[in-house]
Amino acid sequence: MAPETFLLVVLLVLAGTAVSTSAETIKSEVKMNLEEFEEIFSSARLNEAEQRVMEQKRRNEAEHQRKIKELDEAIQQSRTKAERDRFTDYLATFPENYKVLTQKANGLFNASAPSSGPEGDVASFEIELIVRVMSTKWTTVPIVNTTSTVASDWKVSWMAEDANDDKPASLAYVDLDPVADPQAMLLVRDEQQVLATNRTGLFRVQFIAHSRVRKDRKLNSVSLSSLLYPLSDSSMRLCTKNTMDTPEEELTVKELSVNPTSAVLRVRPENGCALINVILPLTSSQFEINWLDIVDVAKEKKGVTDGEQDDDQREESLVTVVHDAMHTVEEGVVRSTNVLQFETTADTLTKIEFKVHGPIGTRVTSVSGYGLSRWAAGPFNSTESMIPVSAYFKRSNLVSSQTLHVDTETDTDTKSKQQTLDLARIECVDVLRQSGHIGVIKNANNVELHQSKAVGLARAEPSDISSQLRLNVGKPVFLSYKYLNPSYDLKLRSTSHSAMDTLEAVADRVHYEALVMDSMSMHSLLVMMKSTKLQYLELRKIPSDASMFTLLVNGVQTKPVRGESADESSLLIPLLVGPDIGETANDGLGAKTSIELRFFSRTHDPLGEEGSLVLHMPQVTLPISVVTVELRLPKAYSYNFTGDFGDKGADRLKYQVPSAFSYVKGKRMVPKDYKFSRLDDMVDDEVEAAAQGKGSIQMDIPQSGKSYCFSRLLVVDTPLSLNVTYYPPPTKPPNPSLWGNVKSFLGVNNQ
Repeated sequence: MAPETFLLVVLLVLAGTAVSTSAETIKSEVKMNLEEFEEIFSSARLNEAEQRVMEQKRRNEAEHQRKIKELDEAIQQSRTKAERDRFTDYLATFPENYKVLTQKANGLFNASAPSSGPEGDVASFEIELIVRVMSTKWTTVPIVNTTSTVASDWKVSWMAEDANDDKPASLAYVDLDPVADPQAMLLVRDEQQVLATNRTGLFRVQFIAHSRVRKDRKLNSVSLSSLLYPLSDSSMRLCTKNTMDTPEEELTVKELSVNPTSAVLRVRPENGCALINVILPLTSSQFEINWLDIVDVAKEKKGVTDGEQDDDQREESLVTVVHDAMHTVEEGVVRSTNVLQFETTADTLTKIEFKVHGPIGTRVTSVSGYGLSRWAAGPFNSTESMIPVSAYFKRSNLVSSQTLHVDTETDTDTKSKQQTLDLARIECVDVLRQSGHIGVIKNANNVELHQSKAVGLARAEPSDISSQLRLNVGKPVFLSYKYLNPSYDLKLRSTSHSAMDTLEAVADRVHYEALVMDSMSMHSLLVMMKSTKLQYLELRKIPSDASMFTLLVNGVQTKPVRGESADESSLLIPLLVGPDIGETANDGLGAKTSIELRFFSRTHDPLGEEGSLVLHMPQVTLPISVVTVELRLPKAYSYNFTGDFGDKGADRLKYQVPSAFSYVKGKRMVPKDYKFSRLDDMVDDEVEAAAQGKGSIQMDIPQSGKSYCFSRLLVVDTPLSLNVTYYPPPTKPPNPSLWGNVKSFLGVNNQ
């Protein structure tokens, strides 16, 4: 086939394909008007927008739910943390998880018939313990010691924390069975009766404690001492069978006492018994009540003659004495402190007699003791070398022992270098046995003591002496004895040494400053010292023409005085000025004192072209640790120095100048967190003093001239002076000219 024919066939085929495609396209076209088309287009856009809105709504709802869940988790975590913190605070405040609120004890004693004997006398105490349990964890609350307490009739009741406050507490408590209830059990653990529970709220534990009544003739006593917690309320009812049968008769308790002695008693009759309310200290967990036998009180009301007294009352009383003595040797006197402890088998001890043996000059200074009504000391019996003493006590059937404190003094010979000291001793009259301990201390530093004679005594340890004496002395006990018979003989050999004088004051720093002008000099002296009750400080070598003094002692303005000394160049500075009376003046230690003295003088002629000056530093009549001097001279001269400070002056001080101080304290209202500083306190003191018209006037040395500084260490009672020679400064050669410098450089001779 020819190429032209093939090309024509291809074109015809392509033309046929295009015609068929156009026909199909024409067949798929839909004809509509513009309004219908716009309606269909708007509907499609609306559906698309609704789908987008619904999708956004679903996303927002999911985000909202996620945030609500996170917020709930945060709230739950906050609640959990708050609960955990509250529980931590509970554990920090109450590590045992419980708190004892109150503990009450109501006692009852009914005296049994005489035929039953003391074995039948038992008092019963109704104990009520209220405890709050904090959290629900298992907790054991100790109630009472099982080894020392006999208890019965146990009861446990519980009240929830959210109980109605308007409802009475007695009705709010619910009784529990401590045996069957698994959440509140009474157990014995570590020799203690404990309450084991995992409930929160208030628990009330009630039981009856039994205590035997002890009898000692007429004296009865009962105690409650095995409780674990302090008592908030306690009472005791004393009854007898007769008064219980006939309650119209009122029981009267003649004598009554309680331990601890700080407790307060209130006694009133009630239904034929004596009701005793005991108000104890807040920390007391035990008490003891003593009273006179009720039967004996009834006999005393009816009246008992001497012939009808009991056999016990006709028994002879026996008295024993324990004696402790502490002898203190001082300059010119020996002071003795004695403690006598009397024990008797009788119902009471009303009178005690004893003798104080010692040399001439012995005297009884005081006798004291509990229940002591009066005492009397007779004259010195030179035949027996003793003083008779009688002590009388208030009658009491509750006390069978007494303690006496006896103080004596014995004069010694202060002029004798060596002497024998006969120490005073006490011998009690009509006692079964007297034994004791003796200690010797000394307060005199210049007295040496040795044992000269010791008959009827044996050496003992200082710790054997009664703590009432041993712990109340500030010196060591260097001699101690014990005895079994009061007829001992103890003598000491005393040797007096000569005491050396010691310093009453010392100056730590002295700073002298002088300003020399044409014909006038201004002087300033600062002294920092320590003294023990020194009244005046003497200053010597004060210029005769000194005038216009200003003086500050401890920051308080005062005036110097002149003594009666023939030396007119001396001044006396009062030192007892300015210290705080409550803190410094009476503490017995060396008080710090600062002195600021300033004055003018005309001790030299007007300065000429050359000459000399002699400056005498005020002499402090105390040992001085460090002396510093600052001398200010005119700059127009050159100077040479001689004297006690050397021949060279430094440009600055080797030791820093101390600052004067004051004991005065400021008084003003400031905020709670105010930061105090030394500066504002000083300003406040000055303002306060100025407001009261007490402002001090102090001259300031002008900062003029050139300073020359000197120092010296350890100055003791030595006058110090400084000699100054002044002359014009040397003339400086004229500055060479430029041509002269060139010739000098080239080595050309000026000739």
